[in-house]
Amino acid sequence: MSEDIRDRAAEALIALIPLYYKNVMRNRHTSNGVLVAQCHSLGLLMKFKALPMSEIGNRLYISRPYMTRLADLMIEDGLVERQADPSDRRVINLTITPKGKKFLKESVSRYKKDLLESFEGLDDEELRKLGTALEDAYRILIKINQE
Repeated sequence: MSEDIRDRAAEALIALIPLYYKNVMRNRHTSNGVLVAQCHSLGLLMKFKALPMSEIGNRLYISRPYMTRLADLMIEDGLVERQADPSDRRVINLTITPKGKKFLKESVSRYKKDLLESFEGLDDEELRKLGTALEDAYRILIKINQE
């Protein structure tokens, strides 16, 4: 594999991250850091049912002190609850509550609505290209994660 191709791919991905936050996340209902982190944490809990705070923090690149604060906020809001790990009583897992599931569903719905509104200036061909590029990027990033 050519070093030039690898370098170009790395630069493109690095350039994409601030564009994503500027054009997609900015001015959204979930744009403040706490709400974004809550949604990501709740999404993990929907997938894995129960996880220790440290595992959520590791998967989302959240520091231990911030993860503790985030967990406390979500517990206080009734979105998650603490639960002893059945295989190791020293470990405390977080689990999503019905209120947390509802919050996540509503947040994703608002976020999608905002995204659809931001697409209004694009024509069908641009949307098709964007969709294809994002689907390809998703598959490739999943492959990188598995290696």
